[in-house]
Parts: sequence; structure tokens; C-alpha cells
Amino acid sequence: MPNLDFYAVGADFDAVLNYVFKECACRVFESYSLPGEEIVEFNSTAEISARYPIGIFRSSGASVLLQLVPLSATALFSIRRLALSPDVNQGHSFRYAVAGWGVIQLYLGGEGPHGLVASHTNHNTESRARRWQDLYRELGSVENWTRPDIARISSGFNRFIRTKLAVSRIGSRPVLRNASEAISKGAQLVGTVPRTGN
Repeated sequence: MPNLDFYAVGADFDAVLNYVFKECACRVFESYSLPGEEIVEFNSTAEISARYPIGIFRSSGASVLLQLVPLSATALFSIRRLALSPDVNQGHSFRYAVAGWGVIQLYLGGEGPHGLVASHTNHNTESRARRWQDLYRELGSVENWTRPDIARISSGFNRFIRTKLAVSRIGSRPVLRNASEAISKGAQLVGTVPRTGN
């Protein structure tokens, strides 16, 4: 299955993201731009950490929402401009979002005020994309589907987390080294990053 939820904190995210940049052959974008700004594409873990507090958040949401676009799937994603209400967005009337059938979501959880939130990664399968393409016409056609690359990259990433980084499991969820230490010291588990976007 393409879906994987896992627990990570602190330096665990460096190992996860360094693998993405070195091994995944993907472009890496923030899922949503900040209001009034262009979408940002990242080229390193350091660039992400300069923009976001990786693994640390104030609520139960993600610390970072990323979209990975395999180099062979660039025909299967787009950057869309979203209208915002300036009244509730400090005067900003737009932001951008990355969407498409060919993206791999990577939503980073981490440590929050109520405990540890699991991170999440997933991608569309070809059959799911074909079932839903009529409803989500703005995402374009899936005729250029490159599922073998998308599935191979996503599966390899999940396998790396399960077999190379995980030191234990909670149910089906791999637990990475620093998360395991936090749990052993009493950190509570509070769920999974909300799954949004396409």
C-alpha cells in the first residue's frame, strides 16, 4: 500500500528528508504557499528548516506539508492560484497550492503541546486517479500516468523508513529513533497529521 504513517521527532526528520533529496529523484515543494507569496520549491533539508519549524507545531496539524513530484511525472501536477478573503488573511487575496495525480504527499508531524503526531506519506494509484478524474477535472488527465516511477519512488521511501530508520512499531506505524526515546520518556501519542490535498 502507498500509505504510511510513522512517528518521528527531531533529528529523525533530517534522515527522512535527506533521503528524499538524495534518493527520490523528485522535485520538492511546499503544499501551500504562505498567503500573498509564490510557492516555494526546496533543494535541501536546510532550505525547509529555514522556512518551517520542522517537527514542532502549536496545534494538532502538520509542522510541514510537502508535495514530492517525481521527475517523470511533471505532466501530472500543477501549481494553482487560490483566492483568499483579505479580511481574514491579513490583507492577502491569494496563495498557491501544488496539486495533481502524480504527487507524493509528505506531511511531517512531530512534537506538539499535546504529544506526538504521526507523519504521513501517500500517493494516488492509477486506478484511483482514473476513478476520480471526472470529478477533479482541474487536476487534468491521467493519460500521461507514470505509475511505475511514482509507485517505485513512494514504495522505496516507505521501505527505507520501515527497514532502515524504524527502531520499533506501534501497531503498523514505524517509530524512528528519536520518537522512540520521546515515547519512552512519557510522550503521548495524539494522532496523525490531517490528510488534505490531492
